Amino acid sequence: IDGGTYAACTATWSTPPLVDGPHTLAVRAVDAAGNVDATPATHNWTIDTAVPDTAITTAEPDPTNDPTGDFVFSSTKAGSTFECSLDGGAFAACTATWSTPSLTDGSHTLAVRARDSSNNVDPTPATYTWRVDTIAPATTIATAEPSPTNDPTGDFTFTSDDGAATFECSVDGAAFAACP
Repeated sequence: IDGGTYAACTATWSTPPLVDGPHTLAVRAVDAAGNVDATPATHNWTIDTAVPDTAITTAEPDPTNDPTGDFVFSSTKAGSTFECSLDGGAFAACTATWSTPSLTDGSHTLAVRARDSSNNVDPTPATYTWRVDTIAPATTIATAEPSPTNDPTGDFTFTSDDGAATFECSVDGAAFAACP
């Protein structure tokens, strides 16, 4: 093995445990009279037991009003392929640049794992959770200036059916701007 000295072995034989990396087996026949095969048979192979590590390098914003999540993945091992699981489903092949099918409003979780060319799989998939919200909030003017009024400043309060909503105001058709 790997240029070491020849030792007796049987026709069915396993190597001792070897480290990751390239290896060469050379095997030669020796007959009962002690004649040795001058051209041993050889086989080269590489052992790779290191697992890849997966990262989600680009993810859909959280929250988003886009029902299709757009993602980009990477692996610490070049040439890896990827497998995705959406919302706890079975892992299935996906590409390094991947979009989800159209999703319903609510929370969603993506898990992605890399698989290298030696069939080593990341045992700790990268995960990302985000919320899809495609429903526009409704706005209500809760209090307003009376009409007519002699007050040159308008005083208003607003509410929304979305507790996380912020407000933008436009007076007399001007551009909308943030308002408290």
